[in-house]
Amino acid sequence: MAKNAKYEVHRYTGLPVEMDNSGNYYFKQDAHGEAKFHVWRTGKHTKGKFKHLGQLFLTENDLLVAVIKVEKMAFKDRHSEVPLQRFTSETISDELLKNGLSLLEQVDGEK
Repeated sequence: MAKNAKYEVHRYTGLPVEMDNSGNYYFKQDAHGEAKFHVWRTGKHTKGKFKHLGQLFLTENDLLVAVIKVEKMAFKDRHSEVPLQRFTSETISDELLKNGLSLLEQVDGEK
């Protein structure tokens, strides 16, 4: 790839979400009742723009994910993470975002 073909890459730590019957988002839980963090990155063909924490994006497998953390990523390291498909204009509630940030602190504290 030519040097001028580089694009800005960010790593997004997120929690998959689902919608309840009232149209409210909640974190998807595994068989043990826990929400699990996963990481994606922007790719050359990622559609839309990241605006703020709590924003939702779709993965290549059409999984809906809420952004809980974002960090700049070196272009050369981009292949270590899976690219996301597109950002949506939807967001989770402030309360759910606070919950997600608290869960991330717990996970980071365990490392």
